[in-house]
Amino acid sequence: MIKLFDKQMNEEKYDIANYQIEVFPLDNFSPFGLIMNDLYFPTSEHAFQYLKFIDTNKEIAEEIRMALSSDDARRIAHKNKKYRPTNWTELKYDKMEEVLRLKVKQNPKVKERLLNTHDLIIAECCVDQDTDWGIDNNNQGENHLGKIWMNIRNNLKWYVLYPHTYR
Repeated sequence: MIKLFDKQMNEEKYDIANYQIEVFPLDNFSPFGLIMNDLYFPTSEHAFQYLKFIDTNKEIAEEIRMALSSDDARRIAHKNKKYRPTNWTELKYDKMEEVLRLKVKQNPKVKERLLNTHDLIIAECCVDQDTDWGIDNNNQGENHLGKIWMNIRNNLKWYVLYPHTYR
């Protein structure tokens, strides 16, 4: 679950309706599809899990792409993790950034919501305590997913100020 924090790590509170509108679009499980390599993915979770297998096992990759839900896509990937590239840990952050940049580029609502986070800290609060991608209940962790979102947001802000310099 994506959450927003001020610089002192005080959580910004949202009621459920406002959370769905303001923050949930940034979640990998949110229903904002994207096209990558001429293929449609219903969520960024589908696309990210797909990338784990496209070079090692195309059948698993396609099963993930066609999964009925984000949770199913993640479950299929976890079940088949032995087929991931051996260097996946070196690739995963760049692959996630690639997917999230596509999500923002192809979904104006996601871009708008990301920019609306202003300078708040974006964090993935993981129920499974995955402190590599997110933070735990004590706000401790690497929060790589949040850092990727904040990097994309900073790039978007730069582009708004200096559109001729954006790559």
